Amino acid sequence: MKQYETMVILDAMLSDDVIASEVQSFADKITAAGEILRRDDWGKRKLAYEIKHKTHGYYVIFYYKAEASVVSTLENIFKLDENVLRWMTLADYPMTEVIYDKNMSQTEEVTPIDAEEGEAE
Repeated sequence: MKQYETMVILDAMLSDDVIASEVQSFADKITAAGEILRRDDWGKRKLAYEIKHKTHGYYVIFYYKAEASVVSTLENIFKLDENVLRWMTLADYPMTEVIYDKNMSQTEEVTPIDAEEGEAE
């Protein structure tokens, strides 16, 4: 299984209950055949530019381990869901496992392992 990072932007004009159920359904699809390492809910934010005539979106990021078939299933769901404004999935850089340490606080600085001294800033 590979590590992936998927950011989804939902329509912020939806009710909080609908947003929560959408996010939970995405999480359920991931956990059906993978493992969620972390989920970041950024909440409602102003978009840098309009997407589908919307100026605000609800951001959520999933960090997970899964097979490639899970990613394609998720992206098919995103394409068909009218509440999803935009999404992006990245194959996560394998050296970032330190970020998923549950004992590490969110505010700690993480320096890439392969960065040479003086470069990581």
